[in-house]
Amino acid sequence: MNGRSRRKSAGAAATLLALGISITPHAAAQPAPDIAPFYAFGGFALFGPDSNDQLRGERGGAGLNLGGGLRFSRLLSFELGVLGAGYRLDTPASAAPAAGTFKDGTLRTNLGTGGLNLSAKFHFTQGRVDPYFGAGVGLYTTNFRTTSEASTCERHCADTGPRITSRSRDAGYHALIGVDYHVTQKDVAGVEFRQLKLDANFDDIGLGKVKAGGSLLWLGYRRYF
Repeated sequence: MNGRSRRKSAGAAATLLALGISITPHAAAQPAPDIAPFYAFGGFALFGPDSNDQLRGERGGAGLNLGGGLRFSRLLSFELGVLGAGYRLDTPASAAPAAGTFKDGTLRTNLGTGGLNLSAKFHFTQGRVDPYFGAGVGLYTTNFRTTSEASTCERHCADTGPRITSRSRDAGYHALIGVDYHVTQKDVAGVEFRQLKLDANFDDIGLGKVKAGGSLLWLGYRRYF
């Protein structure tokens, strides 16, 4: 994550924390809702990628997280989710098409990661407020893609030139901390910070092992059934 993205994520996290602190006394005084065993969830996230010595210009990106869960008890839940995130970066020299085969200034490189993950979460419910922390593992596919415009193209030129692509499938792990707020018995708004550790291998395009994980600040919705 570059400095600007890091400051934005830190500012968003601080704002959400302050909001959580402000509503906690009132929410904790409310009666605790009955919690159903099954729920679905979904939402979007700000993504700050881990930095790599062999990469430059890594920009903050966006992600999503959705899936379902089982509230085993008031203290413990399990979730199966689909997590995805992506961002742009400067095109590495080793992953650029040969000079003269594309229009200058049109290289565009993206790195995206997605996969299934399983999490265990421990809860400390206080009234309508439900703080938690947890950890988990997942299987992810990371895609590296560089596109360009053809040197002879004059109209509708996007992605008409040479491409450089690579794919890596790897296991990763994560830690998380968050807080849910029961708007109603079944409708829940939540915010979560997740740190994903994931290494991808791009030896075929000369990049070697790349840190493909990062930090996600997720804002989402859960629906209990």
